[in-house]
Amino acid sequence: MINLYEQGLCVPGDVADLFFSEDVRDLAKAQAICAQCSVQIECLEIALENGEDWGVWGGVIFWDGLPFYRRRGRGRPRKDDSDAPIEADREQLWQLVKSA
Repeated sequence: MINLYEQGLCVPGDVADLFFSEDVRDLAKAQAICAQCSVQIECLEIALENGEDWGVWGGVIFWDGLPFYRRRGRGRPRKDDSDAPIEADREQLWQLVKSA
């Protein structure tokens, strides 16, 4: 089994706080780190298996146990974000993991 704590980019230094922040900007930074991580799919798989309630796992935001592609801030969405999906579908995430 892979050890995410040894190989994940979320481990070193102060970046770990970004992955459990309530700030939308921090969550976006965490997702950008995930996009470059070599264990992103494995991390997402572990989060889905464990039913994680909170944090950014494998580039997906888990908030109250629900997976989201992104978390919107307060107020109206920006025009360039208006077409982007917010909530993720667990079945689609599992298919992503299985196809990797």
